[in-house]
Amino acid sequence: MINIDQELAYKKFSRLKCGALFMAMGTGKTKVALTLAQSKYAQEKVDFVLYIAPASAISSGNLEAEKQKWTPELPVTFATCEGFGASDRIYLEILSKVKKTKTFCICDESLYIKNIEAKRTRRIIEIGSFSMYRLILNGTPVTKNILDVWTQMEFLSPKIFDMSFREFKYMFCVYSRNAKKARKKKIVRYINVSYLISLISPYVYQADLDLEVKKKYADRCYYVDKWKYNNYKNKIFDKYYDSYEEELQFYAFAQVLQRWYTSQPEHREAVQDCINEINDTIIVFVKYVNNIPENAIKITGATKNREEIIDRFRRGEFKVLYMTYGCGSFSLNLQFCKNIIFADHDWDYSRRVQAEGRIYRLGSGEDVMYYDIVCENSGLEKLIQDCLKGKKSLLAMVKKEITKLDSKDKAKKFIEKL
Repeated sequence: MINIDQELAYKKFSRLKCGALFMAMGTGKTKVALTLAQSKYAQEKVDFVLYIAPASAISSGNLEAEKQKWTPELPVTFATCEGFGASDRIYLEILSKVKKTKTFCICDESLYIKNIEAKRTRRIIEIGSFSMYRLILNGTPVTKNILDVWTQMEFLSPKIFDMSFREFKYMFCVYSRNAKKARKKKIVRYINVSYLISLISPYVYQADLDLEVKKKYADRCYYVDKWKYNNYKNKIFDKYYDSYEEELQFYAFAQVLQRWYTSQPEHREAVQDCINEINDTIIVFVKYVNNIPENAIKITGATKNREEIIDRFRRGEFKVLYMTYGCGSFSLNLQFCKNIIFADHDWDYSRRVQAEGRIYRLGSGEDVMYYDIVCENSGLEKLIQDCLKGKKSLLAMVKKEITKLDSKDKAKKFIEKL
């Protein structure tokens, strides 16, 4: 082990059959997980190591590279989170293998299994139930609400909570129930949080990345035409206000509005001006693929030659690399680059943290710089920025307001602020 967090995490989980490594990006949680698996394999306590991760993390080749670096002799089978939901064949083949072997199962980026209704979540939990050892890895256990915790702990062991998802919800959450929206109850507050922490703490190791180098942040602001902005906002309001349910479909409404103002010429100019002022290599993160210039070098879900592109970027063959959050924010080690521009913003705080972690990692020797391109005269943009800077979910921030929107007039007044 090369740092105290890795050593402490290893010692803690070497005595357990399951555990959660909630360690910041760059702290070496992958190394801890593989070393633990290597130890159990060497002791003949396991004979099959299954490593589940997002497709983007596996296809990048970085996980395989880390395995070769830290545990080259350990046989590891890599499987994608998405594959368990999309392919019955993959799921059944791995389930059959796990049932016949002593399995050490690692689930990386475990927030991919936070949705209890998703097929992949149910199947990965079942895989875990037949595994002798289970680990989950993630930078943070919660990004939207406390319900994220249940599925992750259920994968580790149903004995940790010893309660159904429904029981968990009403043990730790208080819901409001509007008579007009009986099917859409919302969390008002959390309760019994100390009890929740006491249940999971024996199985959790959490660590933040603390480097001598610093993270620096700067906003680059621009303005869109206010008349066009308000006109478009009012135009789409009726489309996303459900008169029958008397509810604003806020998420869909806000997505469309954000996509509009980030596609304006003023936005593109602000991104390019920021690029021009940086005399070094730059990663530009975008939420919407349409916001990537036509001739730009990019990594998206459709990119096949990611390793080749990253090697060229590392060698300095081009200055700017565009990435989408889903493909570029997981598992890639890009610490040779010191600048990230967030051209538009994902509302999921975990994706922002993951994206920042691509260049802020152990071994970094220089300060890193993050630039946010901000539409200054958009109330929605301000709301998104407040959420990200406050480490909160956009939906969690607005839910109290949204529950009050029980008439079209009230909803319009709320939208006027955006």
